Amino acid sequence: MDTAPEPGMPDNRDWTTVLDGGCDECGYTPHDPVTTSERMTSAAERWRTVLVRAGAAERPAPRVWSPLEYAGHSRDLIGVLGDRLEAMLGGENPTYADLDGEAAVREHAYWKADPADLSDQLALDTERTRGILAGVGDDDWERTGRRGDGYEFTIGSLCQYIVHDVEHHLHDVNG
Repeated sequence: MDTAPEPGMPDNRDWTTVLDGGCDECGYTPHDPVTTSERMTSAAERWRTVLVRAGAAERPAPRVWSPLEYAGHSRDLIGVLGDRLEAMLGGENPTYADLDGEAAVREHAYWKADPADLSDQLALDTERTRGILAGVGDDDWERTGRRGDGYEFTIGSLCQYIVHDVEHHLHDVNG
């Protein structure tokens, strides 16, 4: 598809609720943040499988992202996790900008991405973030950072929040 597709469906839900009760939609239950690296690696491998499917760039409905677009968003989330972890490890309660996933999909035309290249980028961002996670010590899991809207995460809860998002999108595409 050469022209921009319709914007995705607006999603104004407060996804931080998964930190308390999990997600009925995809089955996520809050995981031990120490296992985040392994879960991200598994997710990257699952995305690789999704991206080799025929039709990975096709939207299932006009305002629903394609697997390719969801994979690009998931790659962004894994990179954002690494960036935010660095900020939280490097300073006291940093504030970071919100991520507008729809804007990123449109700005970078994820629907035009090469699936193999995107899969490789996702794997590289996963490895980078895993490297940052390796530097999280036992006393660091409760370090805090704030989203632009003021919501405060700990390193542990941020790991849970982003892993849920990536795994939820795999669920969205039957990955």
